[in-house]
Amino acid sequence: MCCKPFLSIDKQIRLLEDRGVKTVSDTAGILMREGYYSVVNGYKNPFLDSEKTVAAGDDRYMAGTEFNDLYDLFSFDRALRLITFRYLIMAEAVAKTAIAHCFARAHTDPDDYLLQASYCTREEFGEYGKSEEDYTGEVNKLIGILSWRREKSATEFIEHYRSDYGKVPIWVLCNDLTFGNMEHFFNLMKPKEKSDVCKMIATGTGRLGDKLVGYFDVPTARISLEVLVKFRNICAHDERLYCAHVGDRKNVNYAKMVWMLERYLTNSDFFSFLDQINDLIGSYNSRNGSLGHILSSLGFPELIRKIESRIELLEKSSSKE
Repeated sequence: MCCKPFLSIDKQIRLLEDRGVKTVSDTAGILMREGYYSVVNGYKNPFLDSEKTVAAGDDRYMAGTEFNDLYDLFSFDRALRLITFRYLIMAEAVAKTAIAHCFARAHTDPDDYLLQASYCTREEFGEYGKSEEDYTGEVNKLIGILSWRREKSATEFIEHYRSDYGKVPIWVLCNDLTFGNMEHFFNLMKPKEKSDVCKMIATGTGRLGDKLVGYFDVPTARISLEVLVKFRNICAHDERLYCAHVGDRKNVNYAKMVWMLERYLTNSDFFSFLDQINDLIGSYNSRNGSLGHILSSLGFPELIRKIESRIELLEKSSSKE
């Protein structure tokens, strides 16, 4: 199958109009700045007429669809990514710090992370629904990543420790590892150290004993870290966020992710995050009815109701302090 032919901006506009999209005076400028593929191919699905599309053999849009409907959804998703990414990066720092700290406290030699004995047993690995047959491969994979970073990384602080001390402790190395690497690391830690990580995160965020959030245990941490890593990567790679589903059977959407993120942020930071999401959704809902309908089908109104309720609780809590 051949690639689709190159189309000039004028031809892109004519193609949209032929398929049932009403364009506006600024459509050409937007396509020049953002690109047809990013705006149209990325955000067309909610506006397509499925029956007409099947009959025609190419895209056909629902009656009344305007180019600004697609562009507003594109712009909303970009703004949602920018807000969300900031707080996911904060959560990443919290998780990385706790994981490195709790491991280093239990394993005092700076090179202990290169030893299989420093990690959980095969049986302990299987307790969290992991295949025991995968144990050796997972440990070797992690040690390989850590060893390569320790020996080959050109990051200035890694080179400094390598040349001046001959060793790179995990609390230094973790700053050169991805969130996904550290999630992998957490999954292979010894059970007691995993529990220590949960306690340190809860303590550091001021949530230890928080009745609203509940007890932060290892299974909850394992699931939430996987979800946050995937949503963080969606934001970092400029992928669609508003309709994303991740995790086992892809059953975690944006709304569910928000409440998983809460455990890794202080009340103040989480309040700020909720406030920004609330304002963003409200502003786009009021300006484009089509967007409001799309967000309704994805559970955003329920998210807003929960956000408003949580903000009210946080405000009452702050006023008592």
